[in-house]
Amino acid sequence: MITELENSFLYFCQSDEEENYFKNSLIYLCKNDSEGSFGIVINKRVSINLKDFSMEPDKDLEEILNRDRVFLGGPVSPFSPFVLHSLDKKYTETLEVTSNVGVSSKPDVINAILRKEFPKKFIVSFGYTGWSAGQLEKEIQQGSWLIIPANEQIIFSTKSSKKIEEASKIAGFNINLVSNNYGKA
Repeated sequence: MITELENSFLYFCQSDEEENYFKNSLIYLCKNDSEGSFGIVINKRVSINLKDFSMEPDKDLEEILNRDRVFLGGPVSPFSPFVLHSLDKKYTETLEVTSNVGVSSKPDVINAILRKEFPKKFIVSFGYTGWSAGQLEKEIQQGSWLIIPANEQIIFSTKSSKKIEEASKIAGFNINLVSNNYGKA
């Protein structure tokens, strides 16, 4: 079990001819333990209409959320919201990934955002990525994922279209150019 994977970015390494859900996805890994792994795609932006979620739609709040804060977080539970946020506010059952970053999926965090009582830094994700116990480690060993140290600036403040570029700077090379054959002779 590679527990130090938590609080890392994952980037899917694929050959050009493969079509995959995770193509060009940057995932923030929130949890990795004996039960499995859980992460959120942080660069697949989607627009949101609050009228779908609130009896009294708020144009100001809709503008705040549509400023690169709402993402398609993964193929698992794509209609369920998850909020990746700074821990200046904590909610029922917030999973603390680090001392500064947590993830929440309970209605109280969504209701707080709808009331404009949100944390200083946050993004909303519809769905998540998940792996069964040991599955992610096996995929990493097969060369499917590149691991990069996470960065809060990239998660919360970098435009979605620039997140892979900024993660490349941390990695020290253009991660778009890595294939699933990296490290194999």
